[in-house]
Amino acid sequence: MNSLDEPPERSIEQRIGQRIRKLRKAKGANLAQLSEATGLSKALLSKIENGKVSSPVSTLALIADALQVRLGFFLDDEIGGEAQKCVLVRRDQRIQLSKGTEQFGLYYEMLAHQKANKLMTPSILIVEQRRPAPVLFTHPGEELLFVLEGKMEFTYGNDKYIMEAGDCVYFDAEVAHGGRNIAEAPVRVLMVISAR
Repeated sequence: MNSLDEPPERSIEQRIGQRIRKLRKAKGANLAQLSEATGLSKALLSKIENGKVSSPVSTLALIADALQVRLGFFLDDEIGGEAQKCVLVRRDQRIQLSKGTEQFGLYYEMLAHQKANKLMTPSILIVEQRRPAPVLFTHPGEELLFVLEGKMEFTYGNDKYIMEAGDCVYFDAEVAHGGRNIAEAPVRVLMVISAR
């Protein structure tokens, strides 16, 4: 067990929610204050804290910024203690954030959840279905997207770019951004978020 004493049978959504709730309370904030700081509704924050939904990494980045911690604080397997300098996460050891993301037709596979105190949060973003419009996100920090498979339309502010396998974009994540699958097959994207 890690230092937050989370039972191992809890889902990743429940573990993240518990970490957010503990940190929020430790900082003396209520849901209304966290809602005001993040721009997220109290209802959504309550669902996140109760492990009812799996949030996009960008939403977790907003919460981390408001609570003044690294994004990795919510996703690390180990909090505190001596951080490992190198971790290997095998393909079958990835954790998937997917509860509640079915409405967006996407999910994430976390690539470095075993590394504590990381400065970057890498994941594979899988967008399974075509969408008429992208879901747009804003969050602190910078982000890199590298298309592994498929074809997507990437929106950044007022600009739109068509991206295919091998294409990469690096950007300031405080500008509204998002992607949508424009092909029949799923799009797989390496996504790396680095908080400031």
